[in-house]
Parts: sequence; C-alpha cells; structure tokens
Amino acid sequence: MIEPTFRHKDLLASLLIGILYCLNSPCLIAQQLSWTADDQGYELTENGETRLFYQRATKDKDGQYPRANYIHPLYDLNGDVITEDFPEDHLHHRGIFWTWHQLLVDGKRVADPWISDGIVWEVTRVETSVLSEEMAALDAQINWVVDGEPVVEESLRLHYERVDPELYRLTVEVWLKPLAKKVQIGGSEDPKGYGGFSPRIRLTETTGFFDQNGPVTPQELPVAGGPWMNITQQGPEDPGVVILGEPDRLPSYQGWILRRKNSMQNMAFPGREPITLSEKEPYLHFRNQLLVHQGLQTAEIDLFYRDFIQTEPTTDQALAD
Repeated sequence: MIEPTFRHKDLLASLLIGILYCLNSPCLIAQQLSWTADDQGYELTENGETRLFYQRATKDKDGQYPRANYIHPLYDLNGDVITEDFPEDHLHHRGIFWTWHQLLVDGKRVADPWISDGIVWEVTRVETSVLSEEMAALDAQINWVVDGEPVVEESLRLHYERVDPELYRLTVEVWLKPLAKKVQIGGSEDPKGYGGFSPRIRLTETTGFFDQNGPVTPQELPVAGGPWMNITQQGPEDPGVVILGEPDRLPSYQGWILRRKNSMQNMAFPGREPITLSEKEPYLHFRNQLLVHQGLQTAEIDLFYRDFIQTEPTTDQALAD
C-alpha cells in the first residue's frame, strides 16, 4: 500500500496566496467539516451542506457500466450539483474520474476501464479525516481486479480545502503500483488519445474555456493550453471550475481534450500508445486540482497554480504488503 504524505516546499508562498486572495474577498468564517459513511461511499459536508460524495461501492445502470472509485456528486457553493453520472450521451462517464481505455497485462489486452468492461474496482480501505476547520482528506486503497485477480494497486488521496466563502479547492492524487507482469495503460486508440483525469462537468450553451492566455476553442483533437483551464458559465471571470494539472510531469502528455457539450474534459495522457507501469518506486503518480469558484481573475488563478505545484508528496513513500 502506498501511503501519501505531504509537505510544503514554500510555506511563504502558501501564506502569500491566502493574504492576496483575502484582500479581494470576505474573510473566511469558521467551518464545520464532517465525513459520513453509508453502504455506497463517503459524503463530505460543510456546515451541513454536502460538498462531495466518494463512490466506494460498485454502481451500475441496469447491470451495465459497473464502476466505483470516483466522485459524484460534486457541488458548487450555491448547493448545485456540477457533475454528471450515467449521462445519456455517454453512460460510461462518471463524475470526477480517472481512467483509460487500454489495460494490458504481459502484452495482452485484458480490459477497457474507460467503459467499465472487464474490470472491477475493489476499494479495500478508506480512511477519512478532518484536518482543521477548513480542510479534510480521504485516503483510499483500490485494487483493479481482472478475472478475479488484482493487477494494479491504486492509492488515492482526496484533499478538500475551503479557501474563501466563494472558493474551495479539491486535490485528487493517485499512485499506481502494478501487481502483475508488465502492466500497461493507454488512451483511446485514435488520434484523440484521451485518458487520465476526466471531470464530467455540467455544461451550458454559453460555457466558456480560458487559460492564462485567454479564450480556448475546443476542437476534436487535443488542443495546446496552459497547465490550467477555467471552465466558466460564460466569461473569463464568471463562476465556474478551474482544472489544474502538472503536464510537465505526465508521461507522454497529449494536451487538453475539451468539449462544449455532451462530454468530459480531459488532460490526456499517455495517448494511444500504452506505457508500462513501473514495478518499483517511483510508481506512476499524478495530481490534479479543482478550484470551484464564484469568479476568479487570471492573476488569482496563477497564484493558486503556483501554490499547487509547490505542494508535492515526499519521495520516501512507505510501502506495505
């Protein structure tokens, strides 16, 4: 089991971002965070209002597309659900998820996790914690099971932080340790090559896409964009969700798969050519963060991104059988 632990490289930067943001926003009042478990998963509430639900149990639609280990629903600060599960246009899409079309073991294609075919996500351990009035975390261990045998051990950390009355951030961090011989993952087997971290966010006819350089136009194939993408109700400073990632640290990063309607948004890696998961440390590891906000300026998002990349796991992760 991979135990995620964290440290701040630059505490001063973290303090600075909070000070600068609070200059333009109301001060944060005391929050009450709480985790509640049921037979389906784990719900995080804040002052009695649901913020997110982690799906631990396998869920399907009429026996099709069974899936687990994802986030849905995710709520905005108005209490509205901003993710979709089993959408009619792509029944295999599910909230905030991270997966690939290709899963191979010893050179043989064994499953298509993207469409939940031939695989079971067995969540074997979940630990929740409330770290402070503003922060909470969930740590989980998940086995990817094919034909009754685990082939990958996934370690997951979700970290929630209420930054301001008009903003929270949710970090999703994943490690993948192979349990079988020569385990490979790959994206869709076409020029799009999509796969990886994939939020299925509710879209409207006016949804806008913006990076640090301005508007971004979604296309059929991956588009070049910065390390974050602000998906808003319409304009660059409207309420929305910012997706942050670390493209420079992703193997064979392809770019952004963006869609104006009927789909997910994706920082695609590794593309159509599969990569082999390392059988020793460091295991494949990736992080993404969501900023759920009521309106942010580009300079503010840049500050949050700087803070995001300056917070990383320690290199001496402990392993246990």
